[in-house]
Amino acid sequence: MEVLNNLAFGFSHALTMQNLLFCAIGCTVGTLVGLLPGLGALATISLLLPLTYSIPTGGALIMLAGIYYGAQYGDSVSAITMKIPHASSIVACIDGYAMTLKGQTGLALFTAGFSSFVGGTIAIVVLAWMAPMLGEVAFLFGPADYCSMMLVGFVCVSFVTTGSLLNGLAMCFIGVLLGQIGTDVNSGMQRYTMDLPFLADGVGLVSIALGCFGIAEITKNLDAREERSPFNGKINLIPTWAEFKRIIPSALRGGAIGSFLGILPGGGPSIAQFAAYAIDKKVSKYKHEIGTGCIEGVAGQAAADEAAARTSFIPLMSIG
Repeated sequence: MEVLNNLAFGFSHALTMQNLLFCAIGCTVGTLVGLLPGLGALATISLLLPLTYSIPTGGALIMLAGIYYGAQYGDSVSAITMKIPHASSIVACIDGYAMTLKGQTGLALFTAGFSSFVGGTIAIVVLAWMAPMLGEVAFLFGPADYCSMMLVGFVCVSFVTTGSLLNGLAMCFIGVLLGQIGTDVNSGMQRYTMDLPFLADGVGLVSIALGCFGIAEITKNLDAREERSPFNGKINLIPTWAEFKRIIPSALRGGAIGSFLGILPGGGPSIAQFAAYAIDKKVSKYKHEIGTGCIEGVAGQAAADEAAARTSFIPLMSIG
């Protein structure tokens, strides 16, 4: 009953016309800014934070949440249409961009949006009903547990890659080596910076994502001789019932996976999207199509991405 009373109290504030307007503005602006390559949810909130200074506290929090969730969806749009991802939408490049090349951009965008809604709804239920208990679980995770979670993330990334498992693990270790560049948080010593000041803060994930996907794709297109027309005729956003039935199972799986991984401090959308994609490649009815422009490849990662973004508020509020 206490949970229901708390929900009723929260809805009584959130569902006022003023706060709904703040949320709509936040989602719209967040989505538009999130579309820009290189700007993720964190950068979007940082840029738009001054908008909330003159707004009441409740409305400011609602607008910031709308900006954050809108930016999460905007990340997927640039990944699907241009193959230029953010940290939370790298996996969307695989099947999402392949669907764009097939002329199914509208279907891919609808799948990402609907799956984000499903994943976010699952995460909100988890957040409302289980936040106190899950906050205690987050306290129980120690160094060995986090190391195990990292290894699980490496394995998931290896499954996602189209090459051999060994190639996938090699990519993971290259990423670990790049992550070593910067200033050690314990000793304050600089590692592998070659005395270059701009490497003192490390190598940003956005820079790597843009270099590996965005700039590489643009350069490849400039060098290509053939003509391609991904957008042919009318863009259909609404899927058929058969396509809709394929979206729902992957979205539910992704929402559950993202809800769990978002609870863990340091987990979040980056690990959740890879985990959901890897599981879909193993258990989906259409697993043989994933990686070639498949709905499930977009639905699972989008739901996990959004769910992890919402349940990540549990460690934020419980252990800071």
